[in-house]
Amino acid sequence: MPAVLSKPSSSSPSFLETSSSRTFATTSFPKLILDWYDFAFKKHYKTTKYSLIALALSLAAFVFGSGFKIYRTIKQSRKRSLSSLHSTAVAHDSKPSAEKPKSVESASTFITSFVTKVYKLCVIAFTKKPTTLQTDEFSGKVLAMSALLVALIIVQSLVTRNTNIVSGDMMEYLVAQKKSHFFYSVVKFSLLLVIQSMIGPSVKYLVELLALYMRRNLTMHVHDKYFSNMAYYKVNNLDKRVGAADQRITQDIDVFCNRLAELFTDMLHPTFELILYSIELVRLLGPYALMSVVLYLSIAIFILSKVSPNFTKISAQVQNMEGNFRAMHNRTSVFSELIAFYGGENTERSKIENYFETLTQYSSYVIGRNFSFGVVNDFFTKYFPHSFTTLIIGLPVFFGRLRYLKGDALMGKLRYIIAVITLEFYALGNVIELFRKLLRLGGMAQRVATLYTVLNEIKHGNSKNINFQKHHDGEIIEADEIRFDKVTIKTPDNIKLARNLSFHVGKNEHIVISGSNGSGKSSLFRVLGALWPLHNGIIYKPQAKGSHARGLHNDIFYLPQKPYNIKGSLRSQIIYPDSTLKEGWTDGRLEELLNDFGIGYLCKRSSKGFDYVHDWDSLSRGEQQKLAMVRLFYHKPRYAILDECTSCITAEDEDRLYRKCTKNEITCITISHRPALEKYHTQRLVFNGKGGWVWQKIKHGGEIGVVDEESSSSEITEPIYELKGMDLSIRDDIKDE
Repeated sequence: MPAVLSKPSSSSPSFLETSSSRTFATTSFPKLILDWYDFAFKKHYKTTKYSLIALALSLAAFVFGSGFKIYRTIKQSRKRSLSSLHSTAVAHDSKPSAEKPKSVESASTFITSFVTKVYKLCVIAFTKKPTTLQTDEFSGKVLAMSALLVALIIVQSLVTRNTNIVSGDMMEYLVAQKKSHFFYSVVKFSLLLVIQSMIGPSVKYLVELLALYMRRNLTMHVHDKYFSNMAYYKVNNLDKRVGAADQRITQDIDVFCNRLAELFTDMLHPTFELILYSIELVRLLGPYALMSVVLYLSIAIFILSKVSPNFTKISAQVQNMEGNFRAMHNRTSVFSELIAFYGGENTERSKIENYFETLTQYSSYVIGRNFSFGVVNDFFTKYFPHSFTTLIIGLPVFFGRLRYLKGDALMGKLRYIIAVITLEFYALGNVIELFRKLLRLGGMAQRVATLYTVLNEIKHGNSKNINFQKHHDGEIIEADEIRFDKVTIKTPDNIKLARNLSFHVGKNEHIVISGSNGSGKSSLFRVLGALWPLHNGIIYKPQAKGSHARGLHNDIFYLPQKPYNIKGSLRSQIIYPDSTLKEGWTDGRLEELLNDFGIGYLCKRSSKGFDYVHDWDSLSRGEQQKLAMVRLFYHKPRYAILDECTSCITAEDEDRLYRKCTKNEITCITISHRPALEKYHTQRLVFNGKGGWVWQKIKHGGEIGVVDEESSSSEITEPIYELKGMDLSIRDDIKDE
C-alpha cells in the first residue's frame, strides 16, 4: 500500500499514478500504450494525423463492438434460462423472495422500503437484550462502539490527509536539498505511519465486535418470539412464507449484521473523505475542480444505475436457492437409513443434482450480470479517472493559480494535489460501490425482516393467515376433565375434518380413538394442545390457562409413536421437559421405573450412571418407546395421550403400561387401529374418514374396562357398543357418493 495514499490496495489501483515518485511508481494502462507507441511503433512506421485518427477509430470500434457482443450474449442467455430458473426455484420454495419482477421498482420505492426495514432492524440490533443464561445487560455497548468507530474513521481520514501533506513537503525539501527539513519530515512521516498502522486494525476490530453484538441482540429478540406462543411450530408447519427458518436465524442474521457493521466504514469513510478533500480541492484549485468532480460523479451514477442489476432480488433469490439445496441434503441425512433400505440413492442424487444444476445456472447468470456491471463500474471508478485527473491538474498549471510556481515548490504542490485528487476519486469509487453494497444488504434485510414480520403476526394475531388470527369463535375453559362441546376441527388449509364433535373423558374413563389416515385423529390433539386454532365450539381441559396452556406436557402428556430424544444425560432424557428433578425424586426412583419396563441396564452401561451422555436416537425403537413411558410415569399426569406409542413393544409390556396407568390414576386416550386394545378402554371415538364421527361406550363381558390378571385374552367376550353421540357430516373436500 502506498504510504501517501493509505487507502488503495493492490486489487484497487489508485486513480492517478505517475513515475515521478516512489509513491506513484506503478504505470497506468494508457501510459503503457503511449510508451509502446513512442518506442516501438514509430521506429517501423511513418505516421500522419490521418493514420492516427484511423487507428483511434479502429480501437474505439473494437472496444464498443466487443462490449456490445458481450451485452447481447448475456441478454440472450438470460432470455433462454431465466424463466425456467425461477419456475424451478418456486417449485422448491413455496413463496420465494425473488420472483421475476412484473415491473421495474422505482428508486423512491426501493429506498423507502430499504430504509424502513434496515431502520427497524437497527433499532433491535442496538437494543440491549441479555440471553437467558446471562443476567447482565451490556447497556450502551453497541452505541459506545459505534461512536468510537465513527471517531476512529474521522481520525484515520485526518491522519491520511496529514500524511499526504508531509509527503509533499518531503518531495519539496528533497528537490530543494534542504537536509534538516527533509529528515524532520521523514521522522514526522514515520510517526504518522505508525498511527495509521494502529488505526486500521482498530477499525477492523470494532467492526467485527459490533457485528457480533448486533447479531447477539437480533438473535435474542428472534428467540423471544420464536420460542413463545409455539411460534417455532407454526413457522415450520403452518406457514410457508419463511421457509428454512433455521437458515434465517443462524446464517442470514449473521451475514446481515456483518454487512451492516461494514456499512459503517463503507459509508462514513468515503463520505467524510469526500467532504475533506472537496474542501482541499476548492482551496488548492478553486471551485471549478469541485464542480468537475461533482459533474463526473453525477454522470457515473446515472450510467451505473441504468446498467445495474437488481442486487436486492438477486441476493434474496440466491439465498433461497442455497437454503433449498442445503435442505435437500439435510433430508438425505435425516432419512439416510430408509433411503438405504429402498436403495434410493440414485433417485435422491438425481433430484439433488438437478436442483444443483439449476442453482449453478442461476449463479452463472448472476456472475454474468456482475461482469457486465463490473466492466462499466471499473471504467468509471478506476481507469477513466486517470485522464480526468490529468485534465484537472493540467489546467491550473498552464492557465490557473499554479502557473507561477516553479521547481521544488511546484513539485511539492503537485505531489499533494495528486494525492488529494486521487483520494477524492477513490472516495467517489467507494460511494458508487456503496450503491451495490446497499442493494445486497437490502436482500438480506428483506429475508430477516420477513422472519420478524411472520413472528409478529403469530404473536399479535393480525395475520390474514387463518392459523395466526388471534380471535376465533372457539373457547378453551379450565376444567378437571377433558370435554369437547360442538367443536369444529379445521386443517391449516381451512378444510373441516369434523363438525359438532362432542364427547368427554372423565377420570379413569379410558378412550380409544380410531379411524383411517387423515380422518382427524391427530388433528384433534393439535387443537387440544393449542397447536392449531379452535375455530368453533368449547374445549374443557386441565391447565387451560397460564404457562402450561399450550402443548401437551403437564396435566395432559403426549407420547408419540416416534419418541423425541434430547441431547443430554439419561436423567435429562427422563425428566424432559424439566431441567431438574422434582421434589422427592431421586436417581433410585428413576432406576425403579427403568426396571419396571426392563431397561434398567441403561443406567449401568457407564460408571457415570444417570449422568451418562449418549446418542439416544441410536437405541432401538422399542427401547426408545419404553424410555418415553418412563418419562410419562415420572411426570404422572392426569391424562396420557398414547399415539401408537406401543407399536414396537411386546404385548406384555403393553399390558404393563395400561395396568400401571390405571394404578397411578392416569386416564389413557389411545390412538390405535388395533381392536385388541379396546379391552383396556371404556369408550371409543371413531372417525369415518369422510367428516363423520361416532362416540360409543364399550361394554365388556365383565366389569367395564377391567381385565383380571388371571384371565387371558381368549376368555374376554366380544365387547358391546352403546351409542353416546354421532355426526355423519361430509367433509368439504369429499363428494358424497
